[in-house]
Formats: sequence, C-alpha cells, structure tokens
Amino acid sequence: MKATNTPPTHVVLFVLFMVYISWGTVYLGNKLSLEVAGPFVVCGVRNILAGMLMLACARLSRGSWRRISPRDWGMHSLLAVLLVVASGGLLVLGQTMVTSVATAVIMSSTPIFMLIGAFLFAGEKPPNLPQCIGMITGACGVIFLSWHEQSSGSASIWGVISLLGAVLGWVSGSLIMKKVPVTRELSMLQSTGLILFLGGVESFLLGLLLGEASTFHPENINAANAAAFAWMVVGGSFIAYWSYLWLLAHVAVSLAVSYEYVVPVIGIFLGWALAGETVTTSTIAACCVTIGSVFLVVRHRHSFRAYVRHYFVRRASSAAKGRGQA
Repeated sequence: MKATNTPPTHVVLFVLFMVYISWGTVYLGNKLSLEVAGPFVVCGVRNILAGMLMLACARLSRGSWRRISPRDWGMHSLLAVLLVVASGGLLVLGQTMVTSVATAVIMSSTPIFMLIGAFLFAGEKPPNLPQCIGMITGACGVIFLSWHEQSSGSASIWGVISLLGAVLGWVSGSLIMKKVPVTRELSMLQSTGLILFLGGVESFLLGLLLGEASTFHPENINAANAAAFAWMVVGGSFIAYWSYLWLLAHVAVSLAVSYEYVVPVIGIFLGWALAGETVTTSTIAACCVTIGSVFLVVRHRHSFRAYVRHYFVRRASSAAKGRGQA
C-alpha cells in the first residue's frame, strides 16, 4: 500500500474534504446509535457492513481483486484490532460516558500523539520548538476539558481514558500502515475492506463476550438513528476509512491527520444543534487551545498552504508561461 507516484493536488484536497465531512458527523451518529445497541456491537455491525460493501466493490472492479495470502490475513487482522476494535470500539464506549462535544475535542489531540509516535517509531524528523509548544498546550487543553467535564458531572474519567485509548489505537495502526508495507498484492480498496470486515467481526464478538446482547433494543429504532447508522456505514466507515488510508499511502502523516482542524468543530456544532448538548465557554476555550496546538504541530510540514500555493499559484503561473510561449 505504498504510493509510487505523487497524486494531483486537487485529488488530495477532495479526499481530505471527504474525510472532514465523514468523520465530522460520526460523533453524533454514534450517540444516536447507542440508543439501540452497545458500543462494540454498534462498531462491529457498522464495520462489517462497510467492509462487505467495500470488498464487493473491489470484487466487481476490474483488476482490484487478488488472492488473500496467509500473511495478508495476519497483517490485516492486527490492523483491524488497532484501527477498528481499539479505535472505533473504544471511541463508541467512551461516548457512553462523555458527551459528543467533549469527545470531539479530546479526539482532536490525535495529531499530537501521531507526531510523537512518528518521531519515535517511524523515523520522521524530531519535533521543533513550535511543535513542542503545540504538544504541551494541546495536552493542557485536553486535561483542562477532562477536569471540567468530570467536575461538572458531564463525563467520567473512565470515558476519557477510553477515548485516549481510541487515540492510541488509531495512532499505532496508522504508523504501522505508514512504516510497514502491509501487502504487495492487494489493492487499496480490497485491503481497506478487509480491515473493516475483520475489525467489525472482532468488535462484534467482543461485544457479545462483554454481554452487549442484552443492550439491544430494537424498539428504540426510529428514523433518526436508522439514518445516522446508515450514514455511519457509508460515510463514517466506507468513505472515511478508505480516504484516510489512501492519504496515509500518498502524503505525509501530518497532512493525513490534518482533518483534526475541522472535525472537532463539526462535531461540536452538530452536538449542540441536533443533540441538544451544552457548549460552555470552557468547552470552546479547550477546543480553541487544542486546535491551535494541532496547528502548531503540523504547520511546519505539509500544510494546506503548501498545497493551495502549489495548485493555484504554481500551476497558474505555469499555464500563463505556456500561453506566452504559444
């Protein structure tokens, strides 16, 4: 799943946009889905369906299907544990104890952990002074929000720990994807579908072992949570995972996680507008501190400014030069 060519800038920007929209709505979708089933069952069923859909697309696409080797089964099972069971399952579990607004802010700290992990385990450059400042202030923002939510009775410390576990699972899986060639044969579509399907099965079985079968309440199904769950299958899993893993294979880690600028804002707005959750000044302050810290962390690497400058300035000047020569 290593890229061989640099993709066009407009393709990178479009894929980033799809990640923003897909994952920006997942916090509200999780909240609504928890009215019907437990967290690991919700995560499992969602990703089983998304994985089957993606594998079907790979099967129907010409040249996108390859035989799955024992090595592929093993590597994808490991990635499924990290990227689906740990990240997705612990995220939904955390939302049973933490509001979706606070979840969005805590999960926005992902790039900070990603930067540390990329330096320690992926051979990337050590963080410079602004990035170190960003890591410290980002940690302060998350700690302040967690303390405020717990003191106000809006969150449990175990919910915060669960969300931080989801962050670490996501970072670990992402760095393995970036560092180790997962497969030499499978296409991106087939590989991502396999991760989602295996992770969904693992998460579903874990949910059953934890007794979540008793939490299934079909009588609570309504138009809102049914639509939210359907969108989570298509958007939160199918579109978002494929887009994110495509970014990991084609761009720097820092750019791949830059969705954290936008996703918390979308999550906070939807939690306030559609779920009736309270947004306090403390929440807004913690969000601003954390997102500002993320900006410091990734601004010195591949940023939006570099891509926009390349796409609109350099290409425009090249086109003008070509017209002048003509």
